[in-house]
Amino acid sequence: MTVPTLRPADLPAPASAAHGAPRLPALGALALAELRRMLRNPMFAVGTIGFPVMFFALFGLGVVNETTDQGLKLGALILVNFGAYSLLSLAMFSFGSAVALERTGGWLRLLRASPMPTALYFGGKLLAALGFSALSLGVLYTFAHVAGGVTIPVGTALLLLVKLLLGLIPLTLLGLCIGFLVSPTAAQITANIVSVLMSFASGLFTPLDQMPPFVQTLAPYLPAYHLGAIARGTVAGQTGGEVGHWLALAAFAVVFGALAAWGLRRDEAREQ
Repeated sequence: MTVPTLRPADLPAPASAAHGAPRLPALGALALAELRRMLRNPMFAVGTIGFPVMFFALFGLGVVNETTDQGLKLGALILVNFGAYSLLSLAMFSFGSAVALERTGGWLRLLRASPMPTALYFGGKLLAALGFSALSLGVLYTFAHVAGGVTIPVGTALLLLVKLLLGLIPLTLLGLCIGFLVSPTAAQITANIVSVLMSFASGLFTPLDQMPPFVQTLAPYLPAYHLGAIARGTVAGQTGGEVGHWLALAAFAVVFGALAAWGLRRDEAREQ
């Protein structure tokens, strides 16, 4: 009897080869899949694109040509405030409630059983969030320009876009904290509460000088406050105190990142 001889090509790839597989195509595929998931969810698109546009129509269109005591037009300031709110909502729902659902749905468990590094999964989600954020900000700016005549010089608009997307990072880490530290059943309502309350307390909906004193005291301890201040300073040409706001956002990123990593390890330990 002849015993068949297996050739190397017939054998499964060793684990080391799987770990060494090209990661860039996998990262692109993950980001594209996440982006499709966002676009195919009507409620997600309404919350992150439709609500900021609706809020600008309700609260911004009537005063776009009014000016502040410093002679700055309110239209651009209100526009960037709702742009920051859009990013905050996206971070809470894409990285908060969505990650919590993926925990219960078994998607994260399946990914852990695969040779794909966990960092690649989060990298794909972050790339998709940056792409969707650019889309959301573009729609909001187009509406403000067409309906309200709000215009920001091209160079300033591009610089503003880069700063807002960079400032999205600590917000996404806050979303991951919700996704890993809050129970899946409570993640959706927690994301809603955090996005709405933080927007009010950070002065994105109402100027802080019109808010109660305790809210004005609380605001500097919220990441959305610093992102809003950077955005308003950019369109106003007042970037003198921007370094302090960036340092505050970096500190928030470190704290939220450490908490999210601890939550991830705790979630992994439960399944072992």
